[in-house]
Amino acid sequence: MIALKKLDGSVMYLNEDLIERVEDGADGQSAVYMINGGHVVVANDSANVVDKIRTEKAALLRRVRQASQDHSSAAMITRPSVPEMTLLAQVRDQ
Repeated sequence: MIALKKLDGSVMYLNEDLIERVEDGADGQSAVYMINGGHVVVANDSANVVDKIRTEKAALLRRVRQASQDHSSAAMITRPSVPEMTLLAQVRDQ
């Protein structure tokens, strides 16, 4: 989830996976369009929103890679029983 500033100054959190596109608006604001057809206008400029999305995605990929390495190391010692989930799903649930 990424933190964005609403027009009234409060903070809201959006799931970055549900964002379809971001468009520039007036006065440093931007419109964030969701894949479900909804949209919200935020006080962040579009470059800031895109940077937040990239940062969150990079952090998620780092956690998946670390979990994969940890899993591989543990598998060499003993074969643990792991639920039938992808590592990405496991990391997201943490």
